[in-house]
Amino acid sequence: MAIPGTTMLSISIQVAINPPSFRLGGSHRPSISVIAVSHALQPITIFTWPTVFNLSLSQKRSNFTCLDSASGLPVHLEITKGPKRKGFSRTKDGSDDKYFCTLEPEIPVLFEAPFLLAGRSSSGDNAIVEGHSYSFSIREGESVQWWWYGKKEDILAPPGGYATLEPASGEPITLGQVEATEFNVEY
Repeated sequence: MAIPGTTMLSISIQVAINPPSFRLGGSHRPSISVIAVSHALQPITIFTWPTVFNLSLSQKRSNFTCLDSASGLPVHLEITKGPKRKGFSRTKDGSDDKYFCTLEPEIPVLFEAPFLLAGRSSSGDNAIVEGHSYSFSIREGESVQWWWYGKKEDILAPPGGYATLEPASGEPITLGQVEATEFNVEY
């Protein structure tokens, strides 16, 4: 249930590729990081599975955009829609527990994972090319569909219990537009 006067929530994010210059197949694979900052007046808990914050999945879906800086052509990032799976649950210590994250007001939360695009060995429109620079960002309109007022431990059902994702505390929260991050692929 939404709390009156607090329905217009926002989450700002920053995206970075570290290091911003790397070699394909190098011994040090780059990472991607997403920093989220909630601008709610109280803690909220988000369900990250279908969002940019689940970096192992979102990098293989259409949650991000990547453009070749020289040609302006997009790199096709989507290689899966995501696995078919049974319904999600809001149960403490359940299979989906790891996808719930509490965002405290104005406190940055870091999500980090290997940058999967750097490991693609194919060619064509779904691979990056040595000697090229790229612009990488979240797709416009990305949002968090399922979120709740309160901390994770307060919104999850106790172990052995069961709670569905519905109802969320309000309308989906659209993620704040972020400046694209640049990266270079060395020869």
